[in-house]
Amino acid sequence: MPTSGHNDQPHRTHRLGGVLSAKPSPAVTLTGMNQSPNEPPSVSSFTNPVSRATVVIVGGGISGLAATWQLQSAGVDAILLEARNRTGGRILTRDNQGTSAGGMNAQCDMGPSWFWPGQPLIARLLEKFDIPFHEQFSNGQILFQAPDGEVQQLAQPSPMTGALRISGGIGHLTDRITAQIVPDTLKLQHAVRSVRLVDSAHPDNPAGQNTTGIEIVCNTPAGSAVYHASRVVLATPPRLAAEVDIAPPLPEAAIKQLQQTPTWMAGHAKFFAVYETPFWREAGLCGTAISHQGPLTEIHDASPDSGNCFSLFGFVGIAPAERAKLGPDKMIALAKQQLIQLFGAAASDPVGVHYQDWSQEPFTANPSDRVPQTRHPQYGLTLDFGPQWQDKLYFISSETSYVNGGLIEGALEAARGLVSRLAPQSGVSERVGETKPHAASMGWDWL
Repeated sequence: MPTSGHNDQPHRTHRLGGVLSAKPSPAVTLTGMNQSPNEPPSVSSFTNPVSRATVVIVGGGISGLAATWQLQSAGVDAILLEARNRTGGRILTRDNQGTSAGGMNAQCDMGPSWFWPGQPLIARLLEKFDIPFHEQFSNGQILFQAPDGEVQQLAQPSPMTGALRISGGIGHLTDRITAQIVPDTLKLQHAVRSVRLVDSAHPDNPAGQNTTGIEIVCNTPAGSAVYHASRVVLATPPRLAAEVDIAPPLPEAAIKQLQQTPTWMAGHAKFFAVYETPFWREAGLCGTAISHQGPLTEIHDASPDSGNCFSLFGFVGIAPAERAKLGPDKMIALAKQQLIQLFGAAASDPVGVHYQDWSQEPFTANPSDRVPQTRHPQYGLTLDFGPQWQDKLYFISSETSYVNGGLIEGALEAARGLVSRLAPQSGVSERVGETKPHAASMGWDWL
């Protein structure tokens, strides 16, 4: 069961890429923020001109976004390639456009939902962009549902007490970072197909360049695009990085490390129900429910601090293969039925519902990730890509962090470490400093 965040408790408001696998993937549906599903771009002949940059970053999740922004701020010529038609990666915030709650600012975080005190990088980002946040609502009793469906109220604190939520959703933060990137250097719907070293004799290499360069080939809706760079950064889920067609190939040990590192949330699915009133709070409940019956195994109050709408969300406990057989409509119906069992008839009429199955996202999960994690893995990666790729190929993701692996803070740590190595002129130190909220000593542009 994933864990990330008693009577009336007011919210306190504070201020402070993707790859195209070289291996075949099943047909899946891609969903973006307030966008219709899009199929992955198809392979076709080379049609786009060659573009060049000092650094090409593959993957527009928060690691890739932050790294691109900070490298460009330090004067480094950097291009960001993202396979989806949006940025954010596993960060995805949906509103209620297209539902009966279209005028409500629900802002449902379908990926990560929380951050915590003691995480200085995200705290300083929120401060720079003047983005408010609020504490997870946790005032009231929790519910426990036994395997036979019996529901009990328990006078104990929610496991998410003390967690923090970003007002407007975490997508608000990635949107702000995206806006800092130099126009025309962010390339959406660019799914990387291959990365290979080329020497000065290669016809696509710049004339007179005697050093080895890197060629990156992407699939786009308009055909294939080719990029050349001195350095490439894979800012993708680890198992997807292992599937990129790289030549010369990476050492077996490095590939094995990437393949054996589970992508956090890749096997999970989340469900949101949006309501006009917080009926659970009025009943003395905090919105947290732990269920041994399902389909939702852990439920929390996910209401924004705007006060104009309220929501509950839950992690789905049904295995990815079974979810795929049932389909989204059936999963939504089962989740709504469970909310009625837990919270009563008032839960029967949500004004909006949202469902996201990350195991069906080809730019997040591969088949190995479709076994959801029952607990937070022990993350942390130190990769050796071999002498041929030394100082040329890098990997960053939240899963590389030894302290905050799988969390947004871990993704920002990875980006920070990369910038310290590739742009020493930035003054960014790889060391974060004390892990106290709002008090880190860091040389980032956003300070």
